[in-house]
Amino acid sequence: MTLTNNLVVLTGATGFVGSSTLVFLLQAGYHVRAIVRAEGQIQSVLARASIQELKPGPRLSFAVIPSITAAGALDDAMAGATHVVHTASPRAAGGGKSVVPPEEQVRHFYEPAVAGTLNILDAAAKAGTVRRVVITSSIFALAPLAQLQGEEEPPTEPVTARDRAPETPPTRAPWPSDLAAYAQSQVSALLETEAWLAHGCRPRPPAFDVVHLHPGVALGPAAGATRAPEVMRGGANSLLFGLLLGGAGSGSSSIPPTIGAAVDVRDIARAHVAALHPQVPGGRGYILARPVVWQDLVGVAQRLFPDRFASGFFVAGGRVRTVQVPFDTGDAEAALGFKLSPLDDAVRDALGQYFALRAAGEAAP
Repeated sequence: MTLTNNLVVLTGATGFVGSSTLVFLLQAGYHVRAIVRAEGQIQSVLARASIQELKPGPRLSFAVIPSITAAGALDDAMAGATHVVHTASPRAAGGGKSVVPPEEQVRHFYEPAVAGTLNILDAAAKAGTVRRVVITSSIFALAPLAQLQGEEEPPTEPVTARDRAPETPPTRAPWPSDLAAYAQSQVSALLETEAWLAHGCRPRPPAFDVVHLHPGVALGPAAGATRAPEVMRGGANSLLFGLLLGGAGSGSSSIPPTIGAAVDVRDIARAHVAALHPQVPGGRGYILARPVVWQDLVGVAQRLFPDRFASGFFVAGGRVRTVQVPFDTGDAEAALGFKLSPLDDAVRDALGQYFALRAAGEAAP
């Protein structure tokens, strides 16, 4: 592809996955139009060290859209786009916490995931120039949550990107937890996208195809972080820090059993960029996950940061049970053209970023 003639519309550029994806898109040479909710977020993105180092200049532009769920909200922003990367979707808080009131679950999780995705598809179809849409989904869209949380026996065969978790529609809300609400939003967004492609894009088929990426829980440095606490809140970093700080408890953990499928956030970003290439088969999904035993990451941190344990800053007393579910990721690595990184790298760089930002904050006047 001649990247100078390619414009990627990116949603979720201020999120954990979207922030890294923006960096990888610019590194690859794409022109990017980033969707943000407010004018103030533009300067926040431009002020990131990871963006300033790339000196994107006119290759990075912005569109301010307060709500991607509003009908037609994305039509103007999609003008001239050749590709779309849709990472914007509310995530459940890490560590198994439920912070969204039950009566707000549909508005907070379901509507942005489903209506936002359908608006993306509608706007891309109206533009007429889009060739591919890449959507961040989740492994939670592929297998029953009860299996992923260890409440039911895991499947005997590896979960594939062709599998679908059962749908519990919003008429059955509230769901029992934020994670359950998030999982259902991902199931419905995937099914609604497939229905749109099959029937909802008439009178004519769209000029683009769709690729779904299904990552496990994301771990690693936060490209958009400017303060140390922001690193702790990114993806599964909250679980990692909970284990290392003893917040997961010892025998009385408040963290529920957690799926043993994780991925470096930078691999998710790399996959979004790779999926834009026409040689990657479209009209299908790809699972991005490496098996992990969460307790083992404590040992990784001990090896990489022994001084932090010696000082008592980190402890090795946190406990959480890992739920092992097999996932088939072989076709993803073959199609996308790279192997997923060792999770040791994600641990090293997330903790390293945390301490670097912490030191910078302590040294600030």
